[in-house]
Amino acid sequence: MEKPATASQLLRPRLVDVARLAGVSTATASRALSNPDLVAVSTRKAVQAAAENFGYKVNLVARSLRKQCSQAILVLIPALDNQFYPEIFHGIEAGAHRRGYAIVLGFTSREHWREQTYLEILNSRRADGLIIVDPQVRKQVESGARGPVPIVQLLDAPAGAAATVRIDDAAAAAEVTRHLIGLGHRRIAHVRGACPSFAAERRLTGYHQALEAAGIAYDETLVIHGDYSYAAGSMAIDALMALPKPPTAVFCANDTMALGALWRCKQLGLSVPGAISIAGIDDIYSASISDPPLTTVRQPRQEIGAAGVDMLISMLEGRRGVAREIVLPHEVVIRSSTAAPHS
Repeated sequence: MEKPATASQLLRPRLVDVARLAGVSTATASRALSNPDLVAVSTRKAVQAAAENFGYKVNLVARSLRKQCSQAILVLIPALDNQFYPEIFHGIEAGAHRRGYAIVLGFTSREHWREQTYLEILNSRRADGLIIVDPQVRKQVESGARGPVPIVQLLDAPAGAAATVRIDDAAAAAEVTRHLIGLGHRRIAHVRGACPSFAAERRLTGYHQALEAAGIAYDETLVIHGDYSYAAGSMAIDALMALPKPPTAVFCANDTMALGALWRCKQLGLSVPGAISIAGIDDIYSASISDPPLTTVRQPRQEIGAAGVDMLISMLEGRRGVAREIVLPHEVVIRSSTAAPHS
Protein backbone atom coordinates (compact mmCIF):
# COMPACT_ATOMS: atom_id res chain seq x y z
CA MET A 1 0.00 0.00 0.00
CA GLU A 2 1.38 3.39 -1.01
CA LYS A 3 2.33 5.67 1.87
CA PRO A 4 0.46 8.98 2.08
CA ALA A 5 2.37 11.99 0.82
CA THR A 6 3.93 14.31 3.36
CA ALA A 7 3.15 18.03 3.41
CA SER A 8 6.41 18.86 1.59
CA GLN A 9 5.73 16.24 -1.07
CA LEU A 10 2.29 17.71 -1.73
CA LEU A 11 3.97 21.00 -2.60
CA ARG A 12 5.96 19.50 -5.48
CA PRO A 13 5.05 17.13 -8.32
CA ARG A 14 5.98 13.48 -7.81
CA LEU A 15 7.01 10.80 -10.27
CA VAL A 16 4.17 8.59 -9.05
CA ASP A 17 1.69 11.30 -10.06
CA VAL A 18 3.25 11.52 -13.52
CA ALA A 19 3.06 7.72 -13.89
CA ARG A 20 -0.58 7.62 -12.79
CA LEU A 21 -1.62 10.32 -15.26
CA ALA A 22 0.28 8.62 -18.11
CA GLY A 23 -1.19 5.23 -17.23
CA VAL A 24 2.17 3.50 -16.71
CA SER A 25 4.19 2.14 -13.81
CA THR A 26 6.53 4.40 -11.86
CA ALA A 27 9.52 2.46 -13.22
CA THR A 28 8.35 3.00 -16.81
CA ALA A 29 7.81 6.70 -16.16
CA SER A 30 11.34 6.94 -14.77
CA ARG A 31 12.80 5.23 -17.84
CA ALA A 32 10.78 7.44 -20.19
CA LEU A 33 12.19 10.58 -18.57
CA SER A 34 15.75 9.43 -17.93
CA ASN A 35 16.34 7.00 -20.82
CA PRO A 36 13.65 7.76 -23.41
CA ASP A 37 15.19 5.54 -26.08
CA LEU A 38 14.36 2.49 -23.93
CA VAL A 39 10.58 2.94 -24.16
CA ALA A 40 8.08 3.06 -27.00
CA VAL A 41 7.50 6.42 -28.64
CA SER A 42 3.82 6.50 -27.60
CA THR A 43 4.76 5.78 -23.98
CA ARG A 44 7.52 8.38 -24.00
CA LYS A 45 5.15 11.05 -25.35
CA ALA A 46 2.49 10.18 -22.79
CA VAL A 47 4.95 10.39 -19.89
CA GLN A 48 6.53 13.60 -21.14
CA ALA A 49 3.10 15.19 -21.56
CA ALA A 50 2.13 14.14 -18.03
CA ALA A 51 5.42 15.49 -16.63
CA GLU A 52 4.83 18.81 -18.39
CA ASN A 53 1.26 18.92 -17.07
CA PHE A 54 2.50 18.52 -13.48
CA GLY A 55 5.65 20.62 -13.98
CA TYR A 56 7.72 17.60 -12.95
CA LYS A 57 11.51 17.82 -13.40
CA VAL A 58 14.09 15.04 -13.03
CA ASN A 59 16.04 15.59 -9.80
CA LEU A 60 19.55 15.69 -11.23
CA VAL A 61 21.24 16.02 -7.83
CA ALA A 62 19.57 12.93 -6.37
CA ARG A 63 20.13 11.00 -9.57
CA SER A 64 23.82 11.87 -9.73
CA LEU A 65 24.32 10.82 -6.11
CA ARG A 66 22.70 7.47 -6.81
CA LYS A 67 24.83 6.88 -9.89
CA GLN A 68 28.02 8.42 -8.44
CA CYS A 69 28.38 10.72 -11.44
CA SER A 70 27.79 14.41 -12.10
CA GLN A 71 24.97 14.03 -14.65
CA ALA A 72 26.64 16.93 -16.43
CA ILE A 73 28.27 17.20 -19.86
CA LEU A 74 30.99 19.69 -20.72
CA VAL A 75 30.60 21.37 -24.11
CA LEU A 76 33.59 23.32 -25.44
CA ILE A 77 33.11 25.81 -28.29
CA PRO A 78 35.92 27.96 -29.73
CA ALA A 79 34.08 31.30 -29.68
CA LEU A 80 30.98 33.09 -28.43
CA ASP A 81 30.75 35.71 -31.18
CA ASN A 82 30.25 33.28 -34.05
CA GLN A 83 26.81 32.75 -35.58
CA PHE A 84 27.67 29.16 -36.42
CA TYR A 85 27.70 27.71 -32.91
CA PRO A 86 24.41 28.71 -31.15
CA GLU A 87 22.23 26.32 -33.15
CA ILE A 88 24.60 23.45 -32.39
CA PHE A 89 24.40 24.27 -28.70
CA HIS A 90 20.59 24.47 -28.82
CA GLY A 91 20.53 20.94 -30.23
CA ILE A 92 22.92 19.71 -27.54
CA GLU A 93 21.01 21.39 -24.70
CA ALA A 94 17.61 20.11 -25.83
CA GLY A 95 18.93 16.56 -26.25
CA ALA A 96 20.65 16.61 -22.86
CA HIS A 97 17.53 17.94 -21.15
CA ARG A 98 15.44 15.11 -22.58
CA ARG A 99 17.90 12.57 -21.15
CA GLY A 100 18.19 14.22 -17.72
CA TYR A 101 21.66 15.72 -18.12
CA ALA A 102 22.83 19.25 -17.39
CA ILE A 103 25.21 21.17 -19.66
CA VAL A 104 28.37 23.08 -18.72
CA LEU A 105 29.29 25.39 -21.60
CA GLY A 106 32.82 26.72 -22.09
CA PHE A 107 34.50 28.97 -24.65
CA THR A 108 38.15 28.18 -25.29
CA SER A 109 39.08 31.04 -27.66
CA ARG A 110 41.70 28.47 -28.73
CA GLU A 111 43.81 29.51 -25.74
CA HIS A 112 45.77 26.79 -23.96
CA TRP A 113 45.17 28.13 -20.43
CA ARG A 114 41.41 28.09 -20.98
CA GLU A 115 41.55 24.53 -22.26
CA GLN A 116 43.49 23.51 -19.15
CA THR A 117 40.89 25.15 -16.91
CA TYR A 118 38.12 23.14 -18.52
CA LEU A 119 40.22 19.98 -18.38
CA GLU A 120 40.22 20.34 -14.60
CA ILE A 121 36.41 20.16 -14.64
CA LEU A 122 36.71 16.71 -16.19
CA ASN A 123 39.53 15.60 -13.93
CA SER A 124 37.56 16.63 -10.83
CA ARG A 125 34.55 14.67 -12.14
CA ARG A 126 32.32 17.75 -12.31
CA ALA A 127 31.40 16.57 -15.81
CA ASP A 128 31.04 13.00 -17.06
CA GLY A 129 31.91 13.53 -20.71
CA LEU A 130 32.88 16.08 -23.32
CA ILE A 131 31.52 17.40 -26.62
CA ILE A 132 33.96 19.46 -28.67
CA VAL A 133 34.11 21.21 -32.04
CA ASP A 134 37.80 22.15 -32.19
CA PRO A 135 39.97 19.04 -32.87
CA GLN A 136 42.96 20.66 -31.14
CA VAL A 137 41.08 20.55 -27.83
CA ARG A 138 40.73 16.79 -28.10
CA LYS A 139 44.50 16.38 -28.18
CA GLN A 140 44.84 18.50 -25.03
CA VAL A 141 42.17 16.52 -23.18
CA GLU A 142 43.46 13.09 -24.17
CA SER A 143 47.00 13.99 -23.14
CA GLY A 144 46.03 15.70 -19.86
CA ALA A 145 43.04 13.74 -18.60
CA ARG A 146 43.42 11.59 -15.48
CA GLY A 147 41.71 8.48 -16.75
CA PRO A 148 39.51 7.83 -19.81
CA VAL A 149 37.09 10.60 -20.79
CA PRO A 150 34.19 9.87 -23.18
CA ILE A 151 34.48 12.42 -26.00
CA VAL A 152 32.31 13.18 -29.01
CA GLN A 153 33.79 15.33 -31.76
CA LEU A 154 31.46 17.46 -33.88
CA LEU A 155 32.21 18.46 -37.48
CA ASP A 156 35.97 18.87 -37.81
CA ALA A 157 37.15 15.29 -37.41
CA PRO A 158 39.00 12.85 -39.65
CA ALA A 159 36.75 10.69 -41.81
CA GLY A 160 36.02 7.36 -40.14
CA ALA A 161 37.05 8.53 -36.67
CA ALA A 162 35.13 7.10 -33.71
CA ALA A 163 32.48 9.12 -31.89
CA THR A 164 32.04 11.89 -34.45
CA VAL A 165 29.11 13.71 -36.04
CA ARG A 166 29.61 15.70 -39.25
CA ILE A 167 28.42 16.31 -42.79
CA ASP A 168 30.12 15.01 -45.93
CA ASP A 169 32.29 18.10 -46.48
CA ALA A 170 33.81 16.87 -49.74
CA ALA A 171 30.39 16.15 -51.24
CA ALA A 172 29.05 19.52 -50.07
CA ALA A 173 31.98 21.42 -51.62
CA ALA A 174 31.70 19.44 -54.83
CA GLU A 175 27.98 20.26 -55.10
CA VAL A 176 28.56 23.99 -54.69
CA THR A 177 31.37 23.90 -57.23
CA ARG A 178 29.19 21.94 -59.68
CA HIS A 179 26.48 24.58 -59.21
CA LEU A 180 28.94 27.27 -60.30
CA ILE A 181 30.18 25.14 -63.19
CA GLY A 182 26.58 24.57 -64.24
CA LEU A 183 26.06 28.33 -64.44
CA GLY A 184 28.93 28.49 -66.94
CA HIS A 185 31.87 29.47 -64.72
CA ARG A 186 35.28 28.06 -65.59
CA ARG A 187 37.61 30.22 -63.46
CA ILE A 188 36.35 29.35 -60.00
CA ALA A 189 38.44 30.34 -56.99
CA HIS A 190 38.38 28.66 -53.60
CA VAL A 191 39.10 30.36 -50.28
CA ARG A 192 40.01 27.40 -48.12
CA GLY A 193 39.62 27.02 -44.36
CA ALA A 194 42.21 27.17 -41.63
CA CYS A 195 45.13 24.77 -41.26
CA PRO A 196 45.10 22.28 -39.71
CA SER A 197 41.48 21.40 -40.38
CA PHE A 198 40.07 18.09 -41.58
CA ALA A 199 36.90 19.81 -42.82
CA ALA A 200 38.93 22.38 -44.76
CA GLU A 201 40.94 19.62 -46.44
CA ARG A 202 37.78 17.73 -47.40
CA ARG A 203 36.19 20.88 -48.85
CA LEU A 204 39.30 21.59 -50.90
CA THR A 205 39.18 17.98 -52.13
CA GLY A 206 35.52 18.31 -53.13
CA TYR A 207 36.24 21.53 -55.03
CA HIS A 208 39.15 19.87 -56.83
CA GLN A 209 37.11 16.76 -57.68
CA ALA A 210 34.27 18.81 -59.18
CA LEU A 211 36.69 20.74 -61.39
CA GLU A 212 38.38 17.55 -62.52
CA ALA A 213 35.06 15.86 -63.34
CA ALA A 214 34.12 18.86 -65.50
CA GLY A 215 37.45 18.81 -67.34
CA ILE A 216 38.60 22.11 -65.77
CA ALA A 217 42.30 22.32 -64.97
CA TYR A 218 43.19 22.92 -61.32
CA ASP A 219 44.89 26.28 -60.91
CA GLU A 220 46.83 26.79 -57.67
CA THR A 221 46.70 30.58 -58.05
CA LEU A 222 42.93 30.40 -57.58
CA VAL A 223 43.21 28.73 -54.15
CA ILE A 224 43.63 31.25 -51.33
CA HIS A 225 44.45 30.20 -47.77
CA GLY A 226 41.97 31.57 -45.24
CA ASP A 227 41.18 31.06 -41.58
CA TYR A 228 37.34 31.08 -41.59
CA SER A 229 37.29 34.78 -40.63
CA TYR A 230 35.49 37.73 -42.21
CA ALA A 231 38.84 39.45 -42.81
CA ALA A 232 40.19 36.41 -44.66
CA GLY A 233 37.34 36.60 -47.16
CA SER A 234 37.94 40.27 -47.71
CA MET A 235 41.68 39.86 -48.24
CA ALA A 236 41.09 36.92 -50.59
CA ILE A 237 39.17 39.20 -52.95
CA ASP A 238 42.11 41.62 -53.05
CA ALA A 239 44.48 38.78 -53.92
CA LEU A 240 42.19 37.30 -56.57
CA MET A 241 41.39 40.60 -58.25
CA ALA A 242 45.13 41.31 -58.53
CA LEU A 243 45.61 38.25 -60.76
CA PRO A 244 46.19 38.85 -64.49
CA LYS A 245 42.98 36.92 -65.13
CA PRO A 246 40.66 37.13 -62.08
CA PRO A 247 38.05 34.44 -61.39
CA THR A 248 34.38 34.84 -62.27
CA ALA A 249 33.26 32.95 -59.17
CA VAL A 250 34.53 32.38 -55.63
CA PHE A 251 33.60 29.47 -53.39
CA CYS A 252 34.53 30.09 -49.74
CA ALA A 253 34.92 27.29 -47.19
CA ASN A 254 32.46 28.98 -44.83
CA ASP A 255 29.83 31.73 -44.89
CA THR A 256 31.81 34.14 -42.73
CA MET A 257 34.59 34.32 -45.33
CA ALA A 258 32.01 34.51 -48.12
CA LEU A 259 30.34 37.48 -46.43
CA GLY A 260 33.74 39.14 -46.02
CA ALA A 261 34.35 38.59 -49.75
CA LEU A 262 30.93 40.02 -50.56
CA TRP A 263 31.63 43.13 -48.50
CA ARG A 264 35.00 43.69 -50.17
CA CYS A 265 33.47 43.33 -53.63
CA LYS A 266 31.03 46.10 -52.77
CA GLN A 267 33.90 48.30 -51.59
CA LEU A 268 35.69 47.73 -54.90
CA GLY A 269 32.57 48.42 -56.93
CA LEU A 270 32.29 44.82 -58.13
CA SER A 271 28.71 43.74 -58.71
CA VAL A 272 27.68 40.43 -57.14
CA PRO A 273 26.69 38.35 -59.02
CA GLY A 274 27.09 40.62 -62.08
CA ALA A 275 30.89 40.80 -62.04
CA ILE A 276 31.58 37.83 -59.76
CA SER A 277 29.56 35.08 -58.08
CA ILE A 278 30.16 34.16 -54.43
CA ALA A 279 29.13 31.05 -52.47
CA GLY A 280 29.86 29.64 -49.01
CA ILE A 281 29.09 26.81 -46.61
CA ASP A 282 27.09 26.76 -43.32
CA ASP A 283 23.91 28.81 -43.94
CA ILE A 284 24.32 31.04 -40.92
CA TYR A 285 21.56 33.58 -40.36
CA SER A 286 23.45 36.46 -42.02
CA ALA A 287 23.71 34.46 -45.24
CA SER A 288 19.96 34.75 -45.81
CA ILE A 289 19.81 38.53 -45.22
CA SER A 290 23.01 39.68 -46.91
CA ASP A 291 22.82 41.84 -50.03
CA PRO A 292 22.52 39.83 -52.15
CA PRO A 293 21.51 36.73 -50.14
CA LEU A 294 24.27 34.13 -50.20
CA THR A 295 24.27 30.81 -52.02
CA THR A 296 25.53 28.28 -49.49
CA VAL A 297 25.30 24.78 -48.00
CA ARG A 298 22.96 24.31 -45.08
CA GLN A 299 24.46 22.25 -42.28
CA PRO A 300 21.78 20.76 -39.98
CA ARG A 301 23.40 22.31 -36.93
CA GLN A 302 20.69 21.58 -34.35
CA GLU A 303 20.53 17.98 -35.54
CA ILE A 304 24.32 17.73 -35.33
CA GLY A 305 24.21 18.91 -31.71
CA ALA A 306 21.33 16.57 -30.81
CA ALA A 307 23.02 13.56 -32.46
CA GLY A 308 26.27 14.35 -30.68
CA VAL A 309 24.75 14.50 -27.21
CA ASP A 310 22.71 11.34 -27.81
CA MET A 311 25.89 9.55 -28.88
CA LEU A 312 27.79 10.74 -25.80
CA ILE A 313 25.02 9.83 -23.33
CA SER A 314 24.72 6.39 -24.91
CA MET A 315 28.47 5.96 -24.38
CA LEU A 316 28.17 7.13 -20.75
CA GLU A 317 25.34 4.71 -20.09
CA GLY A 318 27.27 1.80 -21.58
CA ARG A 319 24.87 0.99 -24.37
CA ARG A 320 25.84 -1.43 -27.06
CA GLY A 321 25.74 -0.68 -30.76
CA VAL A 322 26.49 3.04 -30.43
CA ALA A 323 27.22 4.49 -33.89
CA ARG A 324 30.92 4.97 -34.54
CA GLU A 325 30.37 7.91 -36.87
CA ILE A 326 27.27 9.83 -37.96
CA VAL A 327 27.27 11.69 -41.27
CA LEU A 328 24.16 13.87 -41.56
CA PRO A 329 22.71 15.17 -44.84
CA HIS A 330 23.40 18.69 -46.07
CA GLU A 331 21.45 20.88 -48.49
CA VAL A 332 22.67 23.30 -51.15
CA VAL A 333 20.70 26.55 -50.86
CA ILE A 334 20.82 28.58 -54.06
CA ARG A 335 20.29 32.31 -53.61
CA SER A 336 21.02 35.38 -55.69
CA SER A 337 24.76 35.75 -55.02
CA THR A 338 25.46 33.33 -57.86
CA ALA A 339 24.55 33.69 -61.54
CA ALA A 340 25.93 32.99 -65.00
CA PRO A 341 29.15 34.88 -65.80
CA HIS A 342 28.94 37.94 -68.02
CA SER A 343 30.60 37.29 -71.35
